Amino acid sequence: MDRLDVLCVGIAVADVMAKAIDEIPEWDRLGTFDHIEHHIGGCAVNTAVDLQRLGVRAAVAACVGRDATGDFVRRTLASSGVNTEGLVDSDAAATSYTFVMIGSDGRRRYLHHVGANAVFTETDVPDALIARARILHIGGALLMPAMDGEPTVRLLARARQLGATTSMDTAFNPNVDAAALIEPCLPHLDVFIPSIEEAQAITGESDPGRILDTLDGHGTRTLGVKLGAEGCLIRSSGETRRHAAFEVGVVDGSGAGDAFFAGYLYGVLQGWGADESACFANATAAHCIQAIGCSAGVPTAEEVRAFMRAVAR
Repeated sequence: MDRLDVLCVGIAVADVMAKAIDEIPEWDRLGTFDHIEHHIGGCAVNTAVDLQRLGVRAAVAACVGRDATGDFVRRTLASSGVNTEGLVDSDAAATSYTFVMIGSDGRRRYLHHVGANAVFTETDVPDALIARARILHIGGALLMPAMDGEPTVRLLARARQLGATTSMDTAFNPNVDAAALIEPCLPHLDVFIPSIEEAQAITGESDPGRILDTLDGHGTRTLGVKLGAEGCLIRSSGETRRHAAFEVGVVDGSGAGDAFFAGYLYGVLQGWGADESACFANATAAHCIQAIGCSAGVPTAEEVRAFMRAVAR
């Protein structure tokens, strides 16, 4: 069987992106917006598509409903070149769905149906698929009730035993005990870089440096915090460094964190250190936010590098 660079395990979603929505109408009243697009999304899906665009062999392991929306997710992934062998169908739940309301400034509001992501668990990810991947990446932790916590620990341990590097990205969910679900995973992770909002929920700390101090000591090799427009803070090999974001016009911030992680994992695959990987990750995210949709703006790796060279002049 063909080798894979990254197996992205996690949430798969159908997204409807609407812009510009700056006000929500009152009950029984009508609001309008000018633009609508249909995309696939979800942390695992976005990261896999972004990696494929960067030139990496990516696969998705996730769960969709046996419905037209699930067919849309499967077809769109395949047309993007992403390996879909790890997609499983559920008769018990519909495909996950998100209505994304994008403001004029690029900020977003979400209405989300968890759907089939709620029944996806570690036993749906076979050893044979994991063994083909150099990296196993969890995308969407905290939004998978049957996977989060101990099932994720078991999956990460299996991946390590099968020789894969492990990484994790979280999703913000105020309705769970984030610390209880994430902390047991840390000893089994090589890379963990949540967003500032997610990291605050996990640690109870607000300062990025104190967040890393709280997460440190569990054996994770590279820790970080994504800081949005302020870039990121990365701790690796005992050194902590802040990396500034690239200043670009924001059209839609959807998927920026997933694009960042795709860029970072691209650097890991190239054998780069944390600094070079983080800068490339920031540049990948900068492209993402210049188009509507979670992956539409992500270009090839060479285009990202050309952008970085041009900015550095």
